[in-house]
Amino acid sequence: MSSTTLAAIRLVSFALIFLLAGLWFGARLINQSATPPPVPSAPLVEQLPAITLGDLNEQPRSITEWSGQSLLINFWATWCAPCREEMPLLQSLHEERRDQPFEVIGIAADRLPDVERFITETGVTYPQLVGQQEALDVAESFGPEVLGLPFSVFVGPAGEVLGLRTGALDPEELRDILATMDAFAAGEASLADTRARLADG
Repeated sequence: MSSTTLAAIRLVSFALIFLLAGLWFGARLINQSATPPPVPSAPLVEQLPAITLGDLNEQPRSITEWSGQSLLINFWATWCAPCREEMPLLQSLHEERRDQPFEVIGIAADRLPDVERFITETGVTYPQLVGQQEALDVAESFGPEVLGLPFSVFVGPAGEVLGLRTGALDPEELRDILATMDAFAAGEASLADTRARLADG
């Protein structure tokens, strides 16, 4: 066997090794990112944009209906496992704050029949707006750091965008976020300080 042939065989062997290693490493990255932890970030938009989407009855609803209240806007989908796991926490928050100027609003990037079925099965009662690409477009309007679902936006009483989270919220983190939002709504913290605190996670 000539030296040229041996060199060609070695070259092909090394190429296969690098290819297999790359595929293995890529698969690990995909598995690790399947359920990403919450990622805080500073808002790139200062005021809540105009949002109008259909509700569960296919009636157009504007986000301005909840003006004057602090809002937790949660983008989700029925096919998103972390979204489904997070919803009981958001439902509990909705029930706890029923008599306060605070509302949880779900925005489903999904098909209406699937959302209706899921909401009926789970008994979720906080307001829901539904779209498919329209809902994703709204989520992406908050900036390029929107990496996936669930995605939450925290809004002050005058529509100030206070902070963002990509990933499911946990009870302890949500408690800290609510305390920060409450301090801002009560005039006990400035907008800049509130955004900085929420961005720091």
